[in-house]
This record gives sequence, structure tokens and C-alpha cells, in this order.
Amino acid sequence: MRALLAVPWIYDLSQFAMRGTGYRRRLADRHIRARAGDRVLDVGCGTAAILGCLPEVTYVGLDMSEEYLRACRRHWGSRGEFHRKELTGTTADVFGEFDIILALGLVHHLDDEQAKNLFAIARRTLRPGGRMSTRDGVLAPQQSPLVRTLLRWDRGQHVRDEPAYRALAESASLKVTSHAANDIFRIPYDVLIMECVA
Repeated sequence: MRALLAVPWIYDLSQFAMRGTGYRRRLADRHIRARAGDRVLDVGCGTAAILGCLPEVTYVGLDMSEEYLRACRRHWGSRGEFHRKELTGTTADVFGEFDIILALGLVHHLDDEQAKNLFAIARRTLRPGGRMSTRDGVLAPQQSPLVRTLLRWDRGQHVRDEPAYRALAESASLKVTSHAANDIFRIPYDVLIMECVA
């Protein structure tokens, strides 16, 4: 299954089947709130589908899958820059500061040390008052057995509860606002959206 999801069009199709496309607009409008001219860094951008919901921003997408990046370049052309890189201190120095950093569906793929490192680098890379937006599956009290099963099947092996996600972001001295939602996908699924302000 994981090998199949590495194929960009299969990944996009699976995302559409589970989530539809409306959730991206909701996420962009309510939580990302990018303005024209903002510099946006999308870490683990995948096929950069969120770009279709953003205004005219300066967009830099980072991903480790060359297949996903080829799909980004074909679909988005000059609307963004796409690089096969991880976000490291060196990478951050090369690209400069950003108004918004996105890590959508990324943090639950990282262990605690990797996640703390991500938030620390993001904190350093954000302009004063800039913010990082994350969205990940979340464990919640009284969660249905179906949702728990779906979270266990997720490709990310580090799904956490809300306090654990918040603690990771707060370890980088980010001011965190979090919002749990279970109604943004077509299938039953609990997610946590965090806005982390520098």
C-alpha cells in the first residue's frame, strides 16, 4: 500500500476519496490565512495541492519524493519552487525567512526528537509574527474504534494526542492555538490543526 501511495496520481486519488477537496479550502481560509505576497514554505509538500487554495504567494515546497516534485512542477509550473530537500538549519539559511510555514500531515510521521527539531527550525525561519500551520491525525478521548483503527493504519507511526502535539511546538517557544476537528473529511477521522506563532 505504501508503495502505491508513492505514485503521485494514486496518492491524490486516495486523498480525494478520503477527504474530498473542500477541506483544503476550509483549512486555507480558516487556519492558514495567507495573503497575497506572503512567503510560504510547505514542508513535506507532497503534490502541493494546498497551493490551489492560496492567493498569489511566493511558494517554496520541500519534499523527499522526486516523483511528487515532478508532479508539482508539471501541475504548478512557475507558481512555486519545488526542491528535494529536508528542512534543516542549512536549508533554512538558503531560503531565508517566511511569513507562513506549512507542515500538513507531517508531524505524525516524525518521532519526538525529529518533531522538536522541525519546530525549532521553523521558529528560527519564521519572520517575527509569522506562523506555522500543522494538520495531523490525533488521538482523542472517547474516540470511536473505527477512527482509532484508521489512525493505527496511517503511514505516520507517531500519531499523538493534543497535549503531546502542543508540547512539541511549545518546546520551540511558539505560541500555540489548537483546534480539534472530526468533520473535515468524508470519512470519520479526528485531526488536530495547530497555529504556532513566532
